[in-house]
Amino acid sequence: MSYLQGVSAPQLTPFHDDGSVNLEEYTRLSEYLAEAGLKGIFVCGTTGEFVNLTLKERKSLLQAAVKGSKGRCKIMFNVTAMNLQNMKELCDFARDNGADCLSLTPPYYHRYDGAAMEQYFVRAASLAPDMPVYLYNMPGMTHNPLTPDVLKKVCAQCENVVGVKDSSMDHMTFLDFQMAQPREDFELITGNDAQLLTALMAGGAGGVIALAGVYPKLCQKIYDDFIAGNMEGAKAAQDKVHILRSMVRRVMPVMAHKEMLKMQGFDMGPARFPFRELTQGEKDEIHACVRSLELA
Repeated sequence: MSYLQGVSAPQLTPFHDDGSVNLEEYTRLSEYLAEAGLKGIFVCGTTGEFVNLTLKERKSLLQAAVKGSKGRCKIMFNVTAMNLQNMKELCDFARDNGADCLSLTPPYYHRYDGAAMEQYFVRAASLAPDMPVYLYNMPGMTHNPLTPDVLKKVCAQCENVVGVKDSSMDHMTFLDFQMAQPREDFELITGNDAQLLTALMAGGAGGVIALAGVYPKLCQKIYDDFIAGNMEGAKAAQDKVHILRSMVRRVMPVMAHKEMLKMQGFDMGPARFPFRELTQGEKDEIHACVRSLELA
């Protein structure tokens, strides 16, 4: 069964002036993403700032996404935690509150070898044996890369591990995962905005990409045109996404994404600790890039 074949968005998190989560605006943003025709919404991903949120806030965001999407797309919920108690609490909540599938990053902060990584993923997946789980390879943040060898060993023990979101930003790593796929229906998904078309051409299932949370129709067009055989249209859309991604990485990811949503009328609020506010020069660069692509 396919859960995330296509394009999904890691949803950004808006805040009130007092730093609390703006659930009303989060729900509205979920509606916007679902209406754009995306396959899924990723709740509490990297651009959703999950590491800066409390467990209560993370759970409330899942409820808001379910409310806003109204069953029009799949909901993937990140249950990553550095202790089993919190992870189990998130898994149990996800099961009872509308999540379609779960996501797990590798452990972070400390360095872990392959044996420890295997044990971590197996134990984590066993907390929700009745739910599909996607392993989320994000070595730039966790500093503990998921390897094809660990993937094979985990999948041999956990039938509910159904895919990988690869945010290594390395196409060779994506291809290595492809070679290591344990099952024909295993879903290999890119997390790199700039590689969506490349991943599709290589046989990948799709992407969970940050810019889909800002310009969902533009990102969806890459997939739709590819499936329709319109490579010229797919490449034109991918080129725009590539330009936006390069600008975001020059400025400041997350805060740059939020500024582009503000340009579309969303109340994303202030920076949440430990992020800082954008400078006027950074905002000017974002606005100039968006205007140059005729997206505003």
